[in-house]
Amino acid sequence: SETSYINRTFSSLSNNEFRFLWIGSLFTMGAMQMQTFARGFFVYDLTDSGLLLGVVSAGAGAPGLILSLYGGVLVDRLEKKRIIQVCQVAFTLLALVIGILIFTDNIHWTHLLVASFIHGSIMPFMMPARQAIVPQIVPREKIMNASALNSLAMSVMSMLSPALAGGFSAWLGMANLYFIITGLYAFSLVVTGMLSQHPAVATRTGKSALGDMIEGFKYVRRDSIMGLLLIMGFVQVMMMAPIRFVMPIFAKDIFMVSEFGLGWLLGVMGSGSLIGALLIAGLSKIQRRGYLLVISGIFSGFIMIGFSALSEFAPIFPIALIFMLVVGLIQSARMTLQNSLTLEYVEPDYRGRVMSLQGLTFGLMPVGVLPLTVIADYWGAPVGLALLATSFIIISTAMLAFSPKIRGLH
Repeated sequence: SETSYINRTFSSLSNNEFRFLWIGSLFTMGAMQMQTFARGFFVYDLTDSGLLLGVVSAGAGAPGLILSLYGGVLVDRLEKKRIIQVCQVAFTLLALVIGILIFTDNIHWTHLLVASFIHGSIMPFMMPARQAIVPQIVPREKIMNASALNSLAMSVMSMLSPALAGGFSAWLGMANLYFIITGLYAFSLVVTGMLSQHPAVATRTGKSALGDMIEGFKYVRRDSIMGLLLIMGFVQVMMMAPIRFVMPIFAKDIFMVSEFGLGWLLGVMGSGSLIGALLIAGLSKIQRRGYLLVISGIFSGFIMIGFSALSEFAPIFPIALIFMLVVGLIQSARMTLQNSLTLEYVEPDYRGRVMSLQGLTFGLMPVGVLPLTVIADYWGAPVGLALLATSFIIISTAMLAFSPKIRGLH
């Protein structure tokens, strides 16, 4: 029945611990999305420089490549609730300081660069802690549902927060928008404080942080399932996720729909992500999840090739929106399957380090964007996207053919 489906979809929220974590994450993600919008818009408004906008945006990503692995070690060593709360306190103070600087008319674009860098330095601790605590507060059979609800929260906030931030900024001003962001972070801190403490599960090795990092790599190397799951996540990020970064090319040069159409393309993709998260959350159990993960990769590649062919030979915008809806749906479902399988099969002692390795792939996403943009300059964006999609199909097919361990994951 409809009621039982809804109950099943949101079943993990009946767990008080997960409900506190999820609500705190919802407000944290909403604040982050608003802050990303505000920082980008305001730095461009201050400087009228696309280059400085890029510099400030890149400032948030660079620290992740350096600190991600250390963040995983810390998450395995320490109590995760405290890590999350320390990060939330830092986010709150950071937003408050920027708000005060704007309010007192003392803001300079370098302040936004420093804030961006600090924010990026905190994320490698926040993200693995928030993911690694899930198996400690929900039973194993609920991990997939909990992962889907986390994806749902991210999708909802990705859709709503930029629009809300734009409205608040126009209505109340940029300083007040930052004060609202401060309030959201502070509220998430209070809600997360209602969680019980969950002691670190990793065995004390007596090794240095570097030694623990090396031990994490050794674990992934000897555990073939973990290694294959991380490879699949890396390939997904490098070959499928870059489509978001080249959408301006499709909107402006191929479909001729300018900024308004770009908003529709990205918004519809976000809607697909929301639907994908809801679908996975509503399933009580999926048999052969590993097989489904690989098959969905092949299907995702063919959808991309179809979008590329449409763009090259018959650029019809409404049909492009349908493709983007499906792309968002599949990517969200794959991410949920990937996260849930990783959290369920990783040994508890290595959970933080493995999640940090998975998060590291997102910091490497620009490496996947670069060849796509180079190909787009020479042969066009549709050709570049089709080549990446074909590579993804080949790798996913090889996984299907030669990785029985992945196919057998339930």
